[in-house]
Amino acid sequence: MNSAAHAGHKCRICGASALREFEKFRALKRVTSDSRPWKAGGRLAVCEECGSVQKLVEPDWLEDIDRIYKSYVIYHQAAGKEQPIFAGGGPPLPRSLALAQYLDQNLPLAERAQVLDFGCGTGAALKTYSARYPHWTLYGAELSTQSLALLQKIPGFAELFTCPPADISMQFELITAFHAIEHVLDPVATLRDLSGRLTGGGILFVQVPDAEKNPYDLVIADHLMHFTLESLRFAALLAGLNIIEVSDAVLPKELSLIARAGNATHRTEPVSPDPRQSMARVDAQIDWLVNQAESANVIARASGNFGLFGSSISATWLAGLLGDRISFFVDEDKTRVGGRHMGKPIIGPSDIAADADVYVPLIPTVAASVANRLARPGIRFHTPPSFGQRAVNHEMVS
Repeated sequence: MNSAAHAGHKCRICGASALREFEKFRALKRVTSDSRPWKAGGRLAVCEECGSVQKLVEPDWLEDIDRIYKSYVIYHQAAGKEQPIFAGGGPPLPRSLALAQYLDQNLPLAERAQVLDFGCGTGAALKTYSARYPHWTLYGAELSTQSLALLQKIPGFAELFTCPPADISMQFELITAFHAIEHVLDPVATLRDLSGRLTGGGILFVQVPDAEKNPYDLVIADHLMHFTLESLRFAALLAGLNIIEVSDAVLPKELSLIARAGNATHRTEPVSPDPRQSMARVDAQIDWLVNQAESANVIARASGNFGLFGSSISATWLAGLLGDRISFFVDEDKTRVGGRHMGKPIIGPSDIAADADVYVPLIPTVAASVANRLARPGIRFHTPPSFGQRAVNHEMVS
C-alpha cells in the first residue's frame, strides 16, 4: 500500500489525529462535481481510527474549492435540466423525483408542510416538490444568493438561507440534503444542526455518493468526504440522529439516510467501522483508476475515431486525461444529444459511425452491460479492466 501517516490533520468524522495519506493519488487528474476536468494535486487520506475516507483540507484545496464554486454550473451539458437516473428497470427519472417517490411510499408526509432543501443549487429538488406537493412551503439553503432569481420562480418558494444551519430560526417537517453533505467541512456538526431544525417527528433525508461502489467519486475535486454505508451510519450516530433507514438500494451508486432528531435517552452508541477495509479498498480503487487511464490511452492512440460513453463525471474525468484524442461523447440522455461537451459533440448511440471505438468509463459490471446492450456490427466498445487487474484491452465487438 502506497500510503504514509500524516500529522497535522484531524479526521472530519471522528476527530482523531490518525490520517493516513495515499500519496499516489496526488498524480491523478481530477474532475469537478459539475463535470469539468480539473488538475492533479489532490490529497486523499483514510482515518486509521474510523476508516472514513476524506481529502486533506489545505490552502491549495480550499483555493480549488473557491474557484470551482465561483464558476459552478450544474447540469450544463443539458442546459440545466436535472440528470435522469436509471433505476428499478423502469424509465429514467430525475433524481429528485425518484427520491420524492421513494419517500412518499415509505414515509408519507402531510399535505401541508414546511420543507427545506439544504444545498438546493438552482432548485431541481424544489421544483419537484412544488409540482408534486403544491401546498408545501419551500425553502432553500445555499452558500450564496447566486440562484435566488431562479428559485423565486418556483411556485411555493418562500426563502433562501445563506447562513449556517444552526443559525436558521425556523423548523421544518422535512429537510433534504441531496449530494451536499460530502462537500461540507464538518459533516457530523452539519447533520446535527440540520436535525435540530426539525419539528417533532420531522424527517431528514440525505443522499450522498456511494464511494465503495463508485471509485470515480474519489477524483471529484470538490468532494471532501467519500462515504460508505458504514461511515455514513457512523457519522449519523455521532451526530445523535435516530436512524430510520440507511441504504444503498434506493438509487444506484448512491447512499440514502432517513432519520429523525435523536433522543438522548434512547441514543445508539456509534461503533467505529474497521479502517483496514477502507485502506485496502481505496488502495485498490486508485490502482483501478490508473489502470483504466492507461487502458483507454492505448486504445485512443490506435483509433481513428475514438469516443467516450457518457458526458458526466466519469467520462469528463477520462476526457481530461486523454485530451484531443477524444472525437465525440455518446449519451442516452436525449436532453444532451445534439449539444457539445468539452468542445466535442454529444451524439446518441444510433449516431455512432462505423469503425469507431467507444470506451465505457463505468464500473466493470455496468460497463459490460452497457457495451452488450449497445453493441452493433462495426463498432468496438471497450470496457475498463476488472478490479484488481492490470490494464489490458477489454473489447466487445459485435
